[in-house]
Amino acid sequence: MEVRVAPVIPTRMLIYDRQVAVMQADPEDLERGAVLIRGRDVVRSLAALYDFCWTNASELIDVPRSADDAALTEQQRAVLRQLAAGAKDDAIARSLGVSTRTVTRLVGELTTMLGAGSRFQAGVRAARLGWLD
Repeated sequence: MEVRVAPVIPTRMLIYDRQVAVMQADPEDLERGAVLIRGRDVVRSLAALYDFCWTNASELIDVPRSADDAALTEQQRAVLRQLAAGAKDDAIARSLGVSTRTVTRLVGELTTMLGAGSRFQAGVRAARLGWLD
């Protein structure tokens, strides 16, 4: 079994032998039930959508976590959002009410968690993982 992680999936679906698909009737309402699809061309199209999502998802081992394996803190998320917007450490510190040194430390932690070599690369990886949503 393989597991991949994606920040967003378009809908829940199961595909059997690339010939039969079962998917949600309404992606926003699980209680609406499911649809059984047997049309070969439609199932092939759904399989292509699945393949695209699988290819662009991250392997579980590549999903960064904090040192204690916890999720991001609200402060870390706030720093990431402001970094993505192009804010400098001084501006981030002012908006969060912390010292510039604290922001520098948080940026360093986030860069390490993401396995990035630069702030820019950290931002790209965070966006790909859906951390900026």
